[in-house]
Amino acid sequence: MAKKVCAVTGGRGFMARHLVAALLRSGEWSVRITDLAPVAALEPEEKEGLLGAALRDGIAVYASADVCDLALLTKAFEGVDVVFHTAAADPVNNSFKLHYKVNVEGTKNVIDACKTCKVKRLIYTSSSAVVFDGVHGLFGVDESIPYPDKFIIGDGKNSDDFVYVENVVNGHICAERTLTTKSGAARSGGKAYFITNMEPMNMWRFIYIVLEELGFKRLRRW
Repeated sequence: MAKKVCAVTGGRGFMARHLVAALLRSGEWSVRITDLAPVAALEPEEKEGLLGAALRDGIAVYASADVCDLALLTKAFEGVDVVFHTAAADPVNNSFKLHYKVNVEGTKNVIDACKTCKVKRLIYTSSSAVVFDGVHGLFGVDESIPYPDKFIIGDGKNSDDFVYVENVVNGHICAERTLTTKSGAARSGGKAYFITNMEPMNMWRFIYIVLEELGFKRLRRW
């Protein structure tokens, strides 16, 4: 039975690497990994693991494609059934121009390339940050909540619902499976979904847990 073909934009990013691995482990997919770099520079463990074997066997292929380049995207999406769009500008970079070019215009290019190549399904990865104003806590809200007017940094007492990367990956795979049926597409197509662990905690508590697991001592507060 022929494998389905999918493309993962930003395919060398953190979440995308886990998504690619899950798709390959399923045995259902031939995966086209797209990213900015001219070639896929694999880590040593990747070369010896699932991804390296998939690239050698042709089950996975790497395509260098900037989401800001419609022609390259269109070429990368030829023959693809599904696109998982995870590419985005680095949030550490505060350039509005860069974020608009990559996150807005780049996403438009992804959509246009999908239309040109007659891609059946597009799963787009965004962020819950688009609905949070930095001031008012959001508890028990659903995906219909409107976008905020502005972003303000708070006093550090905020809580967040951090999410394990494999749960994000599973959400993407579940979205694709739901969209394969007519009823599922009618029910879920075009909608936004929050993916969380349902375990909100204070942001600094989470950071301290991570730092302590990495061997750092907790800082004393005066």
